[in-house]
Amino acid sequence: MSELERLNSLKENKKFVNDAFWGYVWGVPMNFTRERMLGCSMVVMLAKVADQIYPGDKEKQKELCRNHEVFFNTQQGLGAVIYGIVVGMEVERAKDPTITNDLIQSIKQALAGPLAGLGDSLIQALLTPILISIGIGLSSATGSILGPLFMIVSYTAINTALSYGLFKVGFSSGIAGAELLMGSDLKDRAIKGFEALGITVIGGVLAGIMNVKTALVATAGETVVNIQKDVLDAFFPKFLSLVVCFIVYYLVKEKKWSATKIMLWMIPVAIVGYLTKILA
Repeated sequence: MSELERLNSLKENKKFVNDAFWGYVWGVPMNFTRERMLGCSMVVMLAKVADQIYPGDKEKQKELCRNHEVFFNTQQGLGAVIYGIVVGMEVERAKDPTITNDLIQSIKQALAGPLAGLGDSLIQALLTPILISIGIGLSSATGSILGPLFMIVSYTAINTALSYGLFKVGFSSGIAGAELLMGSDLKDRAIKGFEALGITVIGGVLAGIMNVKTALVATAGETVVNIQKDVLDAFFPKFLSLVVCFIVYYLVKEKKWSATKIMLWMIPVAIVGYLTKILA
């Protein structure tokens, strides 16, 4: 069997798909860090199948895993489709070097935000409360253990089935999508499109969660001007948040600071800023 035929056979190889899926399942809860979030679980999943994608080539296996040692976060259940897409595209990349790591990363990051919002709404805000309510109903009157057992078993069964189905869909579409992209001029346009979508999503998230303000006021006689409310908010709401965002971006990109180092520096800056009223 040629190398191309071997890689093509992975499309229908149930063991390969199952190995990758269970790598994802066990990697998500066991390898979560503040610096990389779910990036570690992506590496765990790919490490499980690296020797099947690049058998006997340790350097290629290492490169495969290191490419995904980056920040990544989404809703774990619906996000299974992204993990499947990544595996599918990495298989295609082993066949076709014109499929770049940048393309895979762009698609991965662009899908993370929308699926996180959808997953949080459907799983955390809808499915979980419904199952908990049923469990409470089973246990509230008699204190029966059926309530928590129902919750554990039903949630696990539903989430596992949903994740496995989405993972397989992602795996298949990742391969099919990669083949479509490489067979047309869509590749370059797709990279730019996904990068734009990813930047837009990340910008929206940052605008929603960052809230940097100043407590400074300016006085002139009896006139008191609140710098934040009367000047900055009137001129450019969230202006200070944007400034901090660009400072962090500069430190990461140009100075190569880690997320941990940045967070440690933010603590004294926040304390001094609060005591001097430069920050609110």
